[in-house]
Amino acid sequence: MKRLIILTEIIIIILLLMASGPEAEIGAEKQEQKYFTMLATAYTPGVESCGIWADGYTYTGDKAGYGCVAIDPKAGILKLGQRVYVEGYGYGICNDIGGAIKGWRVDLCFETVEEALNFGRRLVNVYILEGGK
Repeated sequence: MKRLIILTEIIIIILLLMASGPEAEIGAEKQEQKYFTMLATAYTPGVESCGIWADGYTYTGDKAGYGCVAIDPKAGILKLGQRVYVEGYGYGICNDIGGAIKGWRVDLCFETVEEALNFGRRLVNVYILEGGK
């Protein structure tokens, strides 16, 4: 299992290094966007994902639910308060953190455990729409 995790990390690094031009089509308009390819996981605001810290609110005090994106603010990749578009998920705001979310990872909030499990873990492009703090 440990080898699989290491192999996944190596693949992510290679894909990040190979990422090409920052053009994306979001909605009907084509515009130049800054984006990052990151490993995305899924969580719910309940005890199934958050354990004893499941109070229904994000790190910034917003109500936890669909559209909340947990990041590692110390990594400097994404900032708290940034609005983002995540391929395969939709629009969100970086308003949460998580102990296991380090570096090139994001954790996407879903309303139900079933939705989170269906999303699983995958590589996604995260487009920055607005700056943060």
